[in-house]
Amino acid sequence: MNTIFKQFIIAFLLLLCSLKMYAQHGEYQWWYDQYNYSGDYTKLLPISPAYMGPNALPVPKILNGKLPEKSYIKAGSEVHFSKGDDTQNGYLEVYVPLFSKKAGLRINMVPYEHYKMDTITRDLRKAMDYDAQGTATGDVHIATNIQLLENHKFWPDVVLSINLKTASGSNLRGMRYTDTPGYSFYFSLGKTYQTNGFIESIRPHGITGLYVYQTFHTVFRQNDCLLYGIGLDTNMKKVKFTNALGGYQGYIGNDDHPMVYRATLTSTFNSRFNFDVRFQKGLRDFEYTSLRFSCIYNLSN
Repeated sequence: MNTIFKQFIIAFLLLLCSLKMYAQHGEYQWWYDQYNYSGDYTKLLPISPAYMGPNALPVPKILNGKLPEKSYIKAGSEVHFSKGDDTQNGYLEVYVPLFSKKAGLRINMVPYEHYKMDTITRDLRKAMDYDAQGTATGDVHIATNIQLLENHKFWPDVVLSINLKTASGSNLRGMRYTDTPGYSFYFSLGKTYQTNGFIESIRPHGITGLYVYQTFHTVFRQNDCLLYGIGLDTNMKKVKFTNALGGYQGYIGNDDHPMVYRATLTSTFNSRFNFDVRFQKGLRDFEYTSLRFSCIYNLSN
């Protein structure tokens, strides 16, 4: 009797697994039929900034060659508009010095994202969302920034930034996040020039380095990209206005040359709370226009 019971349990469990696999395949059967494909779905997905959600493979932060003077927490909300994909998300960022003011740790992520695509964009990306809408959570980005040179009479300030992108983002089937790791190494340079009048100082700056992300491509297992960016900080009495242009150049050639323009207005009140507003416009291989509003809480005076 025990043998018959054990065989019944095993058969029942196998039946449940079969039903689950059938249900999962059935949910996306329209996709397999549309592309006449029955293999690993990841092999068909175009992992590239031009075919993903706006937070999947973003152009990294264009630093200005100097580390923040204070630790802070930044929380905000962001909207992205494009011809076929409208996205809204939250944003979190934390910065803390490491051992001294010469090194700092920055962690940022998108905790929640909501999106809605049209069917043309869905099919162009080979996304598996039949209704072309849904939610996702983003990758965690971890950066260690090291001040290599500061306040030299002739040379610019120099920061080395070492960055890791985790594979924690969800909803690869909806082409929101890559479900693969990535990393970047880049130098940031900048120098402040004092001026007289309404504008107190200006600070030209730039970055250059390497940006790498993994793919599911059978030939190109990862994309190695040249990272670049330039910017100008305009410092006034209680506000800083930053213009920046940056992007990266991938070598695969699947629309992997994103370029964006960013304009950021940041308050510089001598208080715990400050605010910033960032406008971002995709210029190439990034079809989104974005607006972010953030509240910044300084953890130290």
